[in-house]
Amino acid sequence: MPDQLLLQATAFADAVTAPAAGDDLSAPVPTCPEWTVRDLARHLGRVHRRVVLTIDGGSERMVARDAEIPDGEPPASRDEVATWLLTGASALATTLSGADPDREVGGFVGPVTIAFWARRQLHETLVHRLDAELAVGFPPLADVAPELAVDSIAEWYDLLTAYRSGSQRVRGDTSIHLHVTDAPDGEWLVRRGAEGVTITREHARADIAVRGRAVDLLAVVTGRRALTDVEGLAVFGDPAVAEDWIRVSALG
Repeated sequence: MPDQLLLQATAFADAVTAPAAGDDLSAPVPTCPEWTVRDLARHLGRVHRRVVLTIDGGSERMVARDAEIPDGEPPASRDEVATWLLTGASALATTLSGADPDREVGGFVGPVTIAFWARRQLHETLVHRLDAELAVGFPPLADVAPELAVDSIAEWYDLLTAYRSGSQRVRGDTSIHLHVTDAPDGEWLVRRGAEGVTITREHARADIAVRGRAVDLLAVVTGRRALTDVEGLAVFGDPAVAEDWIRVSALG
C-alpha cells in the first residue's frame, strides 16, 4: 500500500502543476466547495504529516487538525508545492513501511492499527487525486486499476459502517445494489432502515441497482460526480433513490 500511496500522491502532484490550476493554485475545486487547488493540496499534505506524527506519538487519538505541524504549510510556488506534497507522502510511506501493521496507534476516536492508516491514507490520497484532476480537467483516475477502486469503495463503506451507520441522516426505507462490472468482488447491498443502515457485499435484489466501472462508481459513491453525469453507468429503478443515498452518505 505505501507504494500505491506514492503513485497516487504523484498523480495528485501532477494535477497541481497543471496550468489549469493557476500560477497561485487559485483554481476552484468543484467537488470541495469553497476550496481552491491550494486548499486541497494543503489539506492532503497536512494529513500525511499528521498521520506520521500520530504514528510516532503515543496518543490514542489522531493529531488534531489545528496542531502545530512541522513543515505544515505549502510553499508559495506551484512547483514547490508539488515537491512539498511528495516530501510528505514519501515520509508517510516510509513510516508505514517500517512499522508493524498490527501495532496500535492513535485513530479518529481511539486506537487503530498501522494497517488501518495505510489503507485510509491510500484512499484519502486517491479520492483527493480525483478532486484535483476534476478541478484541472485531467481524465479522472485514468490509470487506476479497477481492483484499487473497488477497495476504495469498500473502505468508504467500512468507515461509514464503523462511525455513522446509526445516524439519523442515513436512515430510511430503501435498498440499493451497487455492482462493479470490471472487477471481481465489487458488489454491495445497502439497506436503509429505521435504526440505521447496513451494508453487505452480496448480489441481491434491491429497490434500485447501479452498474458500471469501478472508477465511475467510486466517483459517484464519494459524491465527486453526479449519477446522471457519468456515461456508462446503468441505473435500474428510480434514480432518485440512489441519488438520495449518495447525498446522505457522501459526507467526506
